[in-house]
Amino acid sequence: MVRKRQPYNKIKAFLVENGIKHKDVAKLLDVAPNTVSKKLNGFGGDFTLGDAKLLHSNFGIPISYFFELNVPKKELKGGEKYCNS
Repeated sequence: MVRKRQPYNKIKAFLVENGIKHKDVAKLLDVAPNTVSKKLNGFGGDFTLGDAKLLHSNFGIPISYFFELNVPKKELKGGEKYCNS
């Protein structure tokens, strides 16, 4: 399986630190735990804005954790300053 994007490392760490299991997230989002794992690890689709809102309001995950500022240079339009590649 090929990774589609970088994993959500901050969200993964938050879940571990707060004892929140993938099955808890899956139940809230009405998806399978495997789907949550794929999203978190960059192999599945992205979280929607609705997902982010639910996870923030129910588990306290900061909204900023869902938005990645480090984008490959080839994906930037005008040479923005927020990149690591």
